[in-house]
Amino acid sequence: MTKYAFTVELQVKEYDNGDPLAFKMDGHRFDGALRTLKWSTDQTYTVKITTKPATEVTRINVNGNDLDITKEKLGVFSGNWNTAGAEVSKRGTRFPLVFLVDFAPEGQMRVEFQSKVYSKNDSHAVWGHKMNSVEFKCSGDDDGYVKIVDERYK
Repeated sequence: MTKYAFTVELQVKEYDNGDPLAFKMDGHRFDGALRTLKWSTDQTYTVKITTKPATEVTRINVNGNDLDITKEKLGVFSGNWNTAGAEVSKRGTRFPLVFLVDFAPEGQMRVEFQSKVYSKNDSHAVWGHKMNSVEFKCSGDDDGYVKIVDERYK
């Protein structure tokens, strides 16, 4: 039986200018993922999590890095992530970038995004569709894991 049902909205924007993250449609070229998120090296991104109904976010981890979380208001949390030291992706390659978000009391949500890293000033990093946000419809019970039942790019 599902004990928790809630929506999680994820926004990722460039820290410097507030521009949303870009992505490209890849069809099914790479392991079935339809989209590739485009990141730049040595760039800081603001990661914002909004929950409805409001719940507590106790941890945001991006690619193995725990972010310092700021509670902006009830149900809205943010942190900054820097891609310093990230290796530029070779042509035609993608890698899974993992977001872990811990909610209290619902548990942990794991999202894997197919990604590509570009050099800091490579214009390809900002070409394409803009990911204003991704909305996840979630459910959870007492097993400590949050299940994503639907996702929608906005």
